[in-house]
Amino acid sequence: MKRTIEIGCVIAWLLLATLALAYVWGRHPDAIPPPPLSFSLWLNDLFDAHDAETSADVDLYYMLIASFLFASLCTFVAWRIFKRLRTR
Repeated sequence: MKRTIEIGCVIAWLLLATLALAYVWGRHPDAIPPPPLSFSLWLNDLFDAHDAETSADVDLYYMLIASFLFASLCTFVAWRIFKRLRTR
């Protein structure tokens, strides 16, 4: 039961951290460097973004995926540090 609660808390934390980071990134787009232009054009071609609305959807998908990866990486590093400090 304890393991299930831990997993649920980690999932809730990742969702909250992802949405919070994507929200801050969306409100302040200059705070985080944008992806290279060639990558942005490739994503727009991949998702067939031919107008501004679908291009904005692709940007939102990119922000959510990048935010999730960053939150996951930070959570993993913090968890490993915590476990290492706890065993000492």
